[in-house]
Amino acid sequence: MNCISTIDPPSPHLYAITLMEMENGSLGFACIVSSSLYVWSREVNSEGAAEWVQCSVIELEKMVPVANQNDKAAVVGSAEGVGVIFVSTGVGLFAVELRSRRVKKVQQPGVYFSVLPYMSFYTPDRGTLLSLARTH
Repeated sequence: MNCISTIDPPSPHLYAITLMEMENGSLGFACIVSSSLYVWSREVNSEGAAEWVQCSVIELEKMVPVANQNDKAAVVGSAEGVGVIFVSTGVGLFAVELRSRRVKKVQQPGVYFSVLPYMSFYTPDRGTLLSLARTH
């Protein structure tokens, strides 16, 4: 329709957020408040209006290490459609799997403002596989 729309966040007092695609294809929103990772999904309510619905809260205090008491964890990105959030602290960059709640350190400490992972897969066509098999 060639128009710009805006969507208000779940709370106007949030910062260091990431928008993401949820596993079901809906729009998601993630941020850290205190030491908890909050994830919301944009859903249509019974009246037909879209609203933010809180999907999960993950306590990060014992899962994601920080360098000291003044070090704050920040959401810096997500991997679309696979339920992974990237969190940065003074100790490094961490991938948090939303479903399993597993945390993996993926990068050494640095300044991370935005992480945009690139995922690509290549599957050769069947004809290429057959010709490769015949030549070997």
